[in-house]
Amino acid sequence: MSRPAPNLIRTLVFATTSLALLGTATAQNFPNRPIRVIVPYSAGTGSDLISRIIAPPLSERIKQPVLIENRVGAGGIIGTQALKQSAPDGYTIGVIVSGNAIQPFLVKDLPFDIRKDFVPLTLMYSGPVVMTVPLSVPARTLGEFIAWAKGNPGKVFFGSVGTGTTSHMAGELLKQLAGIDMTVVPFKGTPEVYAAMFTGDIHMLFDNYATPRPHVEAGKLRALAVASAKRWPPLPNVAPVAETFPGFEVRFWTGFAAPLGTPRDIADKLSSDITTVMNSPEVNKRIIDTSVDPGGGTPAEFAQLIASDTEKWARVVQKAGMKMQ
Repeated sequence: MSRPAPNLIRTLVFATTSLALLGTATAQNFPNRPIRVIVPYSAGTGSDLISRIIAPPLSERIKQPVLIENRVGAGGIIGTQALKQSAPDGYTIGVIVSGNAIQPFLVKDLPFDIRKDFVPLTLMYSGPVVMTVPLSVPARTLGEFIAWAKGNPGKVFFGSVGTGTTSHMAGELLKQLAGIDMTVVPFKGTPEVYAAMFTGDIHMLFDNYATPRPHVEAGKLRALAVASAKRWPPLPNVAPVAETFPGFEVRFWTGFAAPLGTPRDIADKLSSDITTVMNSPEVNKRIIDTSVDPGGGTPAEFAQLIASDTEKWARVVQKAGMKMQ
């Protein structure tokens, strides 16, 4: 993979070092009131669950309440736009996701740009997306699913939460490589897409395993493949897509960001405090238990990940000939 363009890295690093004069807060007296965390997805989703794991010990560390606010809709766009429009004083931060690095190339009139409108704070977690199917689909392996889909051209639908998300792109990549005729059905939120899975209105979904895991363990959904380069420890008996299509790897990530203009010293303090909490043995174990890899790190490191992913998906979209919707 080529290195991200210097201009893009400079733009993101500039965001992490922005010293806007809005507000009077400084790292010395910050925070002195509650901090709001905007989660653009429903309660019970991976980003919500892990934000709620982090919030209590973070509150204890900074000696202020940390309040989770779910702002749901349009595949996460509504909540992310709300984060962009919040005051850049450190008292509102939010969740951004890997799908935000894809949306600039697929979503018309997107009201934000992950490359320009936010100050990256730190990575929350990452991991490979997992392919699940409803029990009505007569397949127990990826190969069986592909054979079934090829026998039902134009009748197979895969879901995604919004357009231009990691789950959407993973489905499109599988469609291209397997040569199957599938149609994406984007949903506004996670509850809607899983409701459609349970009724059999859609036939496949790639997602962060933290969300479908309870349904898989309860026998309500079936995990067919993992979008990792090799066998993944949380699902050791589920084959990676790469065993069928070498090089197929789609990882999601979720992290914390602040509105552009948040002072550098406050952004650095937030990043340090969140990373310290995530690195504690208890929190680290709880995050791992949700079947994801814990994050952490500096604003600059998170900015580098965003730059790299943005360029990767730009190339994929261009090669696939996908159009803005």
